[in-house]
Amino acid sequence: MLDNPSECISRIPECEISEYRFNLSQYTTDTVASDSPAGVADNAAARCGRIPPRGRQGCPWDALRCAVLGAVVWLSLPGTPALALKPPEPFVLAADGVTKLTLEQAGILRPNGRKWALILGKALFWDHQAGSDGNSCASCHFNAGADTRLRNQLNPGFNDITKGPSGDTRFGSERSDTGTVGLGQMPSGAAAGANYVLTPADMPLHRLVNERDRNSPLVTTTNDRVSSEGAFDGTFTKVKVLGQPDKCQADGEIFHIGPLAARQVEPRNTPTAINAAFFHRNFWDGRANNLFNGVGVFGMRDIQGDQSKRLIVLNGGSLATGYLKVENASLASQAVAPPINAVEMSCDGRTFADVGRKLLLTIPLLGQKVSRTDSVLGPYVSLTGNGLQLQYIYAALIMNAFDPKYWSALGLYTINSSGQLLRDSKGHTQMETNFSMFWGISIMLYEMSLVSDQSEFDTLQASAALKVNPFGGPTGCVAAANVDPLLAQGCSIFFRIGPGAGGCLFCHNAQGGGLGRPLTATGATTQPLLTEGTTQGDGSGNPNNNELFNLFLIAGDVRGQSALRDQGFAGLGLRPPFTDQMSGRSDPYGNPLSFGRQAWNYLKTGNPDTLLDPMLKRVMTSATGTDGAGIALIGGATALHIVPPPGTGPGNFSKLEVDGSAKAPGLRNVALTPPYFSWGGYPTLRQVLKTYNRGINRRDITAANAALEAPGTSCISGDNSGTGPDGNQPFPLPIGLTDCNTNTTGLIAPLGLLDCDPLVDGTLPASCGGTTGKTPANDDLAALERFLKSLTDPRVQCDQAPFDHPQLNVLNGHLPTDPDHDGRATDIVFAFPEVGAAGYSPSSGYCIPNSGDLFAPGMQARSGGPKIPLPTTNSVVAAQ
Repeated sequence: MLDNPSECISRIPECEISEYRFNLSQYTTDTVASDSPAGVADNAAARCGRIPPRGRQGCPWDALRCAVLGAVVWLSLPGTPALALKPPEPFVLAADGVTKLTLEQAGILRPNGRKWALILGKALFWDHQAGSDGNSCASCHFNAGADTRLRNQLNPGFNDITKGPSGDTRFGSERSDTGTVGLGQMPSGAAAGANYVLTPADMPLHRLVNERDRNSPLVTTTNDRVSSEGAFDGTFTKVKVLGQPDKCQADGEIFHIGPLAARQVEPRNTPTAINAAFFHRNFWDGRANNLFNGVGVFGMRDIQGDQSKRLIVLNGGSLATGYLKVENASLASQAVAPPINAVEMSCDGRTFADVGRKLLLTIPLLGQKVSRTDSVLGPYVSLTGNGLQLQYIYAALIMNAFDPKYWSALGLYTINSSGQLLRDSKGHTQMETNFSMFWGISIMLYEMSLVSDQSEFDTLQASAALKVNPFGGPTGCVAAANVDPLLAQGCSIFFRIGPGAGGCLFCHNAQGGGLGRPLTATGATTQPLLTEGTTQGDGSGNPNNNELFNLFLIAGDVRGQSALRDQGFAGLGLRPPFTDQMSGRSDPYGNPLSFGRQAWNYLKTGNPDTLLDPMLKRVMTSATGTDGAGIALIGGATALHIVPPPGTGPGNFSKLEVDGSAKAPGLRNVALTPPYFSWGGYPTLRQVLKTYNRGINRRDITAANAALEAPGTSCISGDNSGTGPDGNQPFPLPIGLTDCNTNTTGLIAPLGLLDCDPLVDGTLPASCGGTTGKTPANDDLAALERFLKSLTDPRVQCDQAPFDHPQLNVLNGHLPTDPDHDGRATDIVFAFPEVGAAGYSPSSGYCIPNSGDLFAPGMQARSGGPKIPLPTTNSVVAAQ
């Protein structure tokens, strides 16, 4: 068996496959930002061969087979609502700095390559073969784009820099004012650790004596995160062909079961991939740059910080190094992180060129069943239903999708640390080297198809049965008589502003109300209900019609001091900021992730080199506050100014709201995707709403409690979300600083919503019970929860197209055994069946309960838990 298929790939410069006969002369547009030529030339005249048949040129093929899993079942859906959400189009700026070129116009995709890129992206997203040891992207995004597993989902707090530069490696409680939960324990009293199975008694992870008072004594709290299990800890040695697991040296220092290594767990809760295409930046901390460079996560920061991070580009018979500058492409930047991340999908040290070597001559999804009615992959499924047909190996899909200048050169190469392109008999082919580009662009295009916009809320809006006043007027929402009164009440609380209202629209509706649906004083007819930090296109495919995006917001903190924050990111006071700095973190090159801190540094120094992201530099150095290409500073502001507190006035601010600020998630399908927050510490929607109702979790600092609430500092005022008067102090906070201030946005305050759960003493609130008729089933929190459940799209709930998918082996923790003597605990694997465009039948047990509860019956059916049939209706399979 061949461990290195480079020889095979280097013999396939151009191939005739089912869609095209390639001709390099047709594709001459150079759209990469090119470095100086590396002095390497290769004669790659247009020749045409054929992909070698099975067994030729030393490349063996295996036709693996597995049992057919489950039947394809059906779902009845409501009529399509009028509202249709359209992601913004990726683009490359033309030389005029204004015109936006599509991926086809920019010569990245072939003229008809988008279809093939979509096939490629969906296959890569779901393919077990991509990971070092059986993980795919879908392994963490198989449940409404997120993850509801219970076993082996704890991370001990890797991002907590108060425990040291590598974070915390100890699981469990770190504080209990009542002494009822010991250090290292779960809230239930059980010992925390790897492979732990969460129970209802373990959550929420942050518990107060009085859940209505954020300053109440702590029963327990922790910096642990509930997230997703990923790869085994190990050091990469080499890849193997045909999708076999990589060769790695096993380890297990932190995640282990006795002497056996367990799979590692990621340090933040898994957000949904559905509707992620609308975000200007992705990941909770925003590190997935809006600009995709073709080689990494961090946009131009990678290009400036590491000269070896380059593509190989063939132009006119000569090879040079280069990179992409594709904007509105955060999903591509995000996509290239997990495959080489040593916690998520990879053994430590694997490169994207290694991933390419492993996959290029591999049959996509080999060993996984694919439905013949799959909305994207169906026409290409093999005769056995196992993977795709032989002619659609990954190399062939890439050739059909991407311009030949990115894959057609012969030979093996290395790009050294100085950026020189060198011939190297132990190097990689051009196609292998550029595999990060193919991966990122194709998965981005697949995820752009995962748009959810057919919820009960959308249907009610489209029929005018529900009308929203997004300025939060006296009603917030106006509902027809046939609308569920509890839903109508929740809608009004969501959109209303003021006492007894939620004001949720500020962070959880798209800026400007969404393209074609502007906010008006009387209320728009339909609201997209995306979230802050998102934009739309118009569906035409023309990126010049994308919606304008403002990079910043200026808003008062909870003290009324004006703070600058990145659009789409907010400090909630959920956890102390240095337990996870979120957007306040730095990239691998020491530069701030946030736009806000870059702007602060620029305004303090006047040095434009402090502006690392091109769109930020364009607007910050513009006289108009816009760049002419769809990016602006802040609505109406032509410049930003740092001024003394409180910092009022257009474009004025006196502090940053960056450290601890996380991306505001979308709320569509939120009832399907517990647990909640980036922390993953809350299992139900009602518990989330209780947390908001009390003003989240920040704890006030006084001289009396400073040693407990602000250890290691001189602070005697502020709260434990603060990082000093300007919000810009490093860890540890300087000794002598007496005011920690706050990094909590002013929108976070006690809401005063009616909560009819018993008080600490067991009695009911005065407005509940008895003649009031108010109970936990119909109080304000119940109404908000009902409204949030109306945002569920039944296509997502039951995996109807475009959310259909191949079969997936879901990894669900371990058995404490090691039958193959590799030092690793045995995986518990559940074969989650493939499904076609029609989706699962509600009676199948695979439709997700619309419960907003991690522990609801049926919530773990996709990872091997009990299957609970859901009722079939002609609207949302919903209000259970």
